[in-house]
Amino acid sequence: MNDLQDSQRSSFPPHGGGPGRGSHLLHSLRTLLPPHGGGSGWGSGRGFVLLGTAVTIAFVMVVVMVYDFRTANMAPETSRSRTLYHDGTQCMHPDGTNLMGYRGLGPEAFHALYNNLPGIDLLTWHGGLSPMVCSLPASSDRHRVLVRPVADNWFDYFRYDFVAGRPFTPEEYAIARESFEESEDEWRSVQNREDGVTRRFVVLSEHLARQLFGSAEAAVGHELLTDFQPARVVGVVADVSSIFQTAYADLWEPYTLLHEETAYICTETGGLAGFRYPVLRLADDASARSVRTELNRRLELLNRQHTAYMLTDPRLYTHTEYTFFRGSSIDVRWVYALLLALLLVVPAVGISGLVHAQMQSRLSEIAIRKAYGASNADIIGQLFLESLRTTLVGGVLGYGLSCVLVVAGSEWLFGTGGTELSGIAVGGALLLRPALFIMVLLACLVFNALSTLLPAWMAVHRSISYTLVGGE
Repeated sequence: MNDLQDSQRSSFPPHGGGPGRGSHLLHSLRTLLPPHGGGSGWGSGRGFVLLGTAVTIAFVMVVVMVYDFRTANMAPETSRSRTLYHDGTQCMHPDGTNLMGYRGLGPEAFHALYNNLPGIDLLTWHGGLSPMVCSLPASSDRHRVLVRPVADNWFDYFRYDFVAGRPFTPEEYAIARESFEESEDEWRSVQNREDGVTRRFVVLSEHLARQLFGSAEAAVGHELLTDFQPARVVGVVADVSSIFQTAYADLWEPYTLLHEETAYICTETGGLAGFRYPVLRLADDASARSVRTELNRRLELLNRQHTAYMLTDPRLYTHTEYTFFRGSSIDVRWVYALLLALLLVVPAVGISGLVHAQMQSRLSEIAIRKAYGASNADIIGQLFLESLRTTLVGGVLGYGLSCVLVVAGSEWLFGTGGTELSGIAVGGALLLRPALFIMVLLACLVFNALSTLLPAWMAVHRSISYTLVGGE
């Protein structure tokens, strides 16, 4: 042993010596240690580590993507973190009879509850998402689309990308009320006005515009039939994925076309119940709790003014509450944090066993480095970086696999939360965002630390002399 060390000291300077130290050490290791691809199984072990890392990162990123796509501030829903959603209020007689379930608000309740509400810097509303048939006037081809009646400031609240045309103007929004006239039919109070004047103005998705007119530009200014009534296209927006469950639609029309003033539910309840679903943006210094407190106070005052019907239990949610476990007390952040911890820790334990087995073939190399002055921290750092290269390659493969899984399973992963849809689009704009690459890198760092540091720590604390004479 002393003869071996004396002969090596003539070739190796002390730790931290001249630039030739690395090449001398490499030459010595080559003569003393077997190659990594030899009988130690290092090459095949690294392949298993790479595969295990890729699969782990893939499932971790699927979970991250589901949460991120649903909650991140992304166009057109750029204010998700500050948005509150009114998802209905129960309407009933004061004695509890004639319960109508959770409904939208009528005009009377809407203005009483939400006009000049403290803590809100922008308010809009919509009438829900419903199916409709549309076609060209001279065509027998019918297209089933999803239409959303929206307020006149809807396109100010959400950031749609207009590829042609513009939103409907306040004048076009208001004139939609004149699309109806009194009906002589005893079964309905109003009917569509048939005088040849177009009073309906709509905005289409790019996909629908291409289906009907061939291009977005060709659609603007032309007419189509919506539920067999003529409407003029004033704008076309880039397709919105149904992941954006509030901003999504195929066709947007003025809310005034619902003609809520004559709807039975509004007239029966004195304007308390209706079709309005408010969407609110919190001011920077406001909280959801303070807004809910003020809303409940206003609701009590409103109910004192009405004797026939009353409203109870206004369901006002933050974006995260509205998207996950709506109506329950479960905190989705803890659910996802626990799921991510399990997906990272459990596989890391298995991978660390493979890494530990691989370390056995490098114990002699580690012992020689320590004999020539390398500190434990230096060796652990080098082993960590070596393993990190494999982890990063596995992370890239895992990220690609996660994209495939998300696209293939998009209907199952995202087809809930207010929009039960098929053919959900998950494009590059969602999958290739810089934030996701940062998350992949963080996942790789955490996974590499969990799977490598303990085996490396165990390896560097082995006895040098015992290892060099063949002990493990």
